[in-house]
Amino acid sequence: MITLSADEVALLRSILTALRAIKVRDIDKALVILSKLDRNL
Repeated sequence: MITLSADEVALLRSILTALRAIKVRDIDKALVILSKLDRNL
């Protein structure tokens, strides 16, 4: 078991939140691109 300080926990949480935000943004971009392609067909 690893013991983390409060600062380390906060840092990890912010990194995970940032990664999740990036994924959501990428998914949104992909959906927009797909919807544009869909309209063109």
